[in-house]
Amino acid sequence: MCNFVALLLFSTLQPGIMRITLKIQLSLLMAFLLIAVDAYGQQRDNYRSLLSDQHVRITETNLPIIFITVDDQMILRDRYVLGHMKVIHNGDGQLNYGDTIDHPGQHIDYEGPIAIKYRGNSSFDSADKKPYQIRTLKSDLLPDDGGEKQKVSILGMPKDNKWMFIAPWGDKVMFRDILSFELARPWMDFVPTVKLCEVFLDGIYYGVFGFGERVSKGKGRLDLHDPGADEGDLTGDYHVEVDRPEESYYTSRYRPWADLEGTEKRNFSIYYQHKEPEQDDWATLPRQARQQLNQLIDQMESSFRTSYYADPDEGYRKYINETSFIDYMLSTEVSNNIDNYRLSTHLYKYSDTRARNEGLDPRWHTAIWDYNLSWGNANYNNGPRTDTWVWQLNTWSNDGYQVPFYWYQMMNDETYVEHLKARWKQYREGNHSNARLMHTIDSLATMLTSHGAVERNQQAWQIIGRYGWPNYYIGQTYEEDLNYLKQWAKARLRFLDDALLPREPSNTEPIMPEDGWNADVVVEELPAADYSTQSIDANRTFYSERLKIDGGLPENRTVVSNAQNITYQLAPFNRWNAVSFHQQGDEAVLTFPAFRTNKVWMLATSGGGKGQVGITLHYSDGTIEEEQLVDIRDFSVPNPDGSEAITGLGNINRETNAFNSGTCHSGMFDVSIFADSSKEILGISMVSMNSAFPTILAFAYQVVEPPSAITVNEQTTDAQPAGIYDMQGRRLEELRPGVNIIRKDDGSVRKVLVR
Repeated sequence: MCNFVALLLFSTLQPGIMRITLKIQLSLLMAFLLIAVDAYGQQRDNYRSLLSDQHVRITETNLPIIFITVDDQMILRDRYVLGHMKVIHNGDGQLNYGDTIDHPGQHIDYEGPIAIKYRGNSSFDSADKKPYQIRTLKSDLLPDDGGEKQKVSILGMPKDNKWMFIAPWGDKVMFRDILSFELARPWMDFVPTVKLCEVFLDGIYYGVFGFGERVSKGKGRLDLHDPGADEGDLTGDYHVEVDRPEESYYTSRYRPWADLEGTEKRNFSIYYQHKEPEQDDWATLPRQARQQLNQLIDQMESSFRTSYYADPDEGYRKYINETSFIDYMLSTEVSNNIDNYRLSTHLYKYSDTRARNEGLDPRWHTAIWDYNLSWGNANYNNGPRTDTWVWQLNTWSNDGYQVPFYWYQMMNDETYVEHLKARWKQYREGNHSNARLMHTIDSLATMLTSHGAVERNQQAWQIIGRYGWPNYYIGQTYEEDLNYLKQWAKARLRFLDDALLPREPSNTEPIMPEDGWNADVVVEELPAADYSTQSIDANRTFYSERLKIDGGLPENRTVVSNAQNITYQLAPFNRWNAVSFHQQGDEAVLTFPAFRTNKVWMLATSGGGKGQVGITLHYSDGTIEEEQLVDIRDFSVPNPDGSEAITGLGNINRETNAFNSGTCHSGMFDVSIFADSSKEILGISMVSMNSAFPTILAFAYQVVEPPSAITVNEQTTDAQPAGIYDMQGRRLEELRPGVNIIRKDDGSVRKVLVR
């Protein structure tokens, strides 16, 4: 800029050469503006000043160490700069040392020139630690300057020249992406491999990252051929991403849906980014290629809009691989990934000609990506909820990017839903079982905690214990964040099991609170206002069969759920017999005789719209179950699948004593709450989370077998038991059902399963 100002002053002093210098001035100005635009949002010190400690060192670590140098250049977001990368990895299970002088001869897994830039949308804008994208090069020359990219294998991953770094920030456990990838790997054709590592940039420690593959074209990734390469077949191999409209993209001619009935949300669009071929490749490809890619997208979408869309041969299955889409849905739903379907959703296909020649499936397949906002981590779009569906986002959210309509249409197809349920059963019998999922989480956590990576990352960034967008839960220690993830995952699995697994014969018992009812919502005599204290909605409430058989609640106060076959016992009608909320923030606490269960059922309904209640279980050992948010349907709105607990109820106006039965449907619903069966429940506290009028009228619980006595056969040894702990490290007074960890005074550990 200084040169530009000097040149401008010179030209004013030399009018005779004004025209000659004008073009130079403009060129310099444009160059300056391009640099300014490209650097927008960047920080010249590469965000080094945001580090809490710039002097973190690694003595030894079990994670690969990656050294990147850019010679203090400013890394940019929109174009690459030249750098150098060295990866030290002495092998799985071996230690790596940060001091390469004191520890010579370490295995250098890769060393060479790279092109590097920042990547990501929210992961860049909302985090101090920034993610990177790199290309491995043959020489110290960027591709834009005539240099060549070089395919290499790094950390055992197949050769490629496109690599990326995930930068865990709001994800305090630092492995939500990797957890999702590892769970999906046995089921999907391609899942990116990402490995935990520790990174230095220009000699400064930048913390724990995930290094690995992108969802991209490559022999070891999406093995795609260029359009026109197979016998002139211009349909080619293609890769698109449902996401924001950037660079080359296609806008769907269909709108997202607001519901299963196909109500369109006309102010929203669906966009497909063209990923392969890349933007720079189109100029060298047949000119019809882009048009045919867009036609293939339209052909796939249009198959969902026909009257025969569910036909197994001529409907949508002709254009998509159903199992691949089911796997994508399950990966999304088990993790409650609020970005999936509508963002970061990768679709790819092979050409018809190539598929015929090589025995491939030419239909659209899915690939997963971007899970940092999953597993209960996000504080918006129902991110922390364990009992809602991501695919239904359009029904309650007007987020700028909506779920494409065809996910709704697939859920309208009974056969698809049957296949979805069958696939979930396979998942639960495989690596999505509780035991194997917890083992995967513990294994990833151990990688980070066993040799100090968590502590070093915390020393550098001080992220644990404070808000990092978009955290819902903020633990004060890494262990607290890890336990939150585990408890959230267990609750999510139970929700999906309830929805997708076959219902087994229910062995339940009703249970009556000893104290805590706060309203009488059942009229047993007239006038109604004298025999009730509260309405369920608009001055209307329930009545008993003593007043009127049609629509009345039974005089024996026993209700058997039509949906779950659960027996509930209502409280006497002549006193308080319900918990009733009429404004947000209302609270209630109920006490019970001690009981153990893995699931509590509530018979509930709501007025004034869908109610939402926060439920907390209180155990006899003084602990509580993490608050569970439950939705309670409006009494006048049947479940779409007809799964009300009780229906056909009438209601009575508390002011006029007028009955309303038959013309206004009234229903009650089963609502489940998950519990720890190893503990005794003594109480349930509730808080109303919205302005509806939820009402709870009865409780029941799942009967569980009492823990069987076991004998621990100790081997002859001098070591003595020093303590009993649960899987979360909490000390126990005695063996409990489940896995117990016995620590001995010689430091050894033994696991004991109590059934």
